[in-house]
Amino acid sequence: MNKKFFYTIIAIIIAISFYFKDSIKESILFSFNFIKEEVISSYDIIKFKLTAHFNQVKQIQILTKNNKIYRDYIESIYPLISNYKKLKEFKIINNPKIVFSQTISYANLPDMSSIYINYSDKNLSHPKGIIYNQEVAGIVTKSYKNYSLALLNTNPSTSYTVFIGKNKIPGIAFGGVELTIKYIPNYKKINIGDLVITSGLDRIFYEGVKVGKITSIIQKKLYQEAIVKPFYNSYHPTFFYVVDN
Repeated sequence: MNKKFFYTIIAIIIAISFYFKDSIKESILFSFNFIKEEVISSYDIIKFKLTAHFNQVKQIQILTKNNKIYRDYIESIYPLISNYKKLKEFKIINNPKIVFSQTISYANLPDMSSIYINYSDKNLSHPKGIIYNQEVAGIVTKSYKNYSLALLNTNPSTSYTVFIGKNKIPGIAFGGVELTIKYIPNYKKINIGDLVITSGLDRIFYEGVKVGKITSIIQKKLYQEAIVKPFYNSYHPTFFYVVDN
């Protein structure tokens, strides 16, 4: 190839470049802008995905924390919910002599025969009866600032006066593993199955609260004794009425 031809080709290329310079420039700018927009778009997508990921992680952490709070709260109120379900079984008694009360806790575990209730009487000088569904549950013996100590029928320190049967034969009920009525006059006829109620003569209960039924009779020299199956189930202490007046 001679020099003349070579220079002719170069001249043609330069002429073409000069003639199409605007088109080439536009193509280059278009390509550059396209690449720039793609890079920016890719950056924005990556940034969005990273932000969404970290937000999701943060949201999961918040939800996990809130879930624990709610779970702990539900666990804390579950005993209350369980107790208030039992409230449906609790019979309302319209009597000005009694005051509603609720169990706080056992007083001296593993002994389950004494409990604390949310009843208080600063001037308590005499035991007061506690009632569940018109049945004798036990007695209140001590009162503190915001609560009181109650002894259930299963406590050996529990005692109150009772009547037996239709003839209202007197006796004194003593708590324990078995509820026992002592000091029943020998000359009075009592029978297995007789209903036992409170006499009210000791000012612990009013007359007529149900205690239980006689299951066996023991003859003593001076008095009779009777074993009673109580109506109240003392293994589930929940709500009570206190004989306040």
